[in-house]
Amino acid sequence: MSTYKFRVLIEGEKNVFRDIEINSHQNFEDFHNCILTSFGFDNSQMASFYLSDFDWNKGQEISLFDMGISEGDEEKLIMNQTTIKEGINCVGCHLLYTYDFLNMWNFFIELLEISVKEKKGDFPKLVHSEGKAPKQNSKNNVLSDEDIMNEILLIEELDDDFEDEEL
Repeated sequence: MSTYKFRVLIEGEKNVFRDIEINSHQNFEDFHNCILTSFGFDNSQMASFYLSDFDWNKGQEISLFDMGISEGDEEKLIMNQTTIKEGINCVGCHLLYTYDFLNMWNFFIELLEISVKEKKGDFPKLVHSEGKAPKQNSKNNVLSDEDIMNEILLIEELDDDFEDEEL
């Protein structure tokens, strides 16, 4: 059994990355959960990995769930059914990871090392953390119910003011 060491960089954040080790027989859902935990994000949103070339172009998707959507003749890959070694197997290979498709948290992942000697401990695990991760809701463009009500009240108030001016 091999252990893979990945570097996970978050898009748009200079010098913010995490190094994660995972066993080759573990699946992408295990990796997904470890990434979220290491950046302080919760598991409340959809996510997908994408196999990538060396220029970071998106390739085949590895989705969190089977959405019933097929892209041509490609086999559907699901995180909990796809092992790490099935998706990536060479040092320097790339993956893209997108979490929360509304706010589009994008991560760039590179396989740094494959260790064939057995390592002790529980996997996957965070082995290095660099920089402070942004808060999960810092990109949040969704208005709360309270924000929506305040907007409605403001519009009604402006509308009333406009009607008063016409009289």
